[in-house]
Amino acid sequence: MADTTASTALRLVPAPVTTTEVVVEHPFTVCIRPHGCDFAEYQGSRAQLEAEGVIPAGTEWPEGQQSVSWEQGLLSFSLKRTRPEGMKGPMKLWIAGDYWNLRWERKVMPGRAARAIAEKSMELAKVIYDESPEGRRAYSARFELYWAAYKDKAFQAFKNTIIPERKKPGRPAKSNTPEQSQGASK
Repeated sequence: MADTTASTALRLVPAPVTTTEVVVEHPFTVCIRPHGCDFAEYQGSRAQLEAEGVIPAGTEWPEGQQSVSWEQGLLSFSLKRTRPEGMKGPMKLWIAGDYWNLRWERKVMPGRAARAIAEKSMELAKVIYDESPEGRRAYSARFELYWAAYKDKAFQAFKNTIIPERKKPGRPAKSNTPEQSQGASK
């Protein structure tokens, strides 16, 4: 009786399916828009997203066209399937596939005035740092490195082999003297 149970279990295991379909691995993409758009998107396979650590443990992956959303701190996340770049055809070709879009964005979008204030305060902080003793030391250290590279003949020779020479100034402009205007009319 034990032999029949084992043979029955073996019959329930499906045989490997052979297809002519080619599996294409799509690249993992991270899209960050820093100015004016406070969101980012990760696109890739489930394994790629999980390997990046951007999907919390225990997340239920959506089926078909559904999406899953959650919030963490000041960010809100949404996860859904997406069409791989370059793929054409109807949705039924990719909606059951393994290509996902994870989008995160701020829950509270700052207004234009708040962003302008933040940018100006960062500019002011940079100027204050640049004029501080520490900022001047950092500038001096960068200038010393620049000057050492400028005086290094071997580095300059190497640089000239990979960076094209600046265009030389053209001919000087012609002046309108009576001799030139008479020569032109002859």
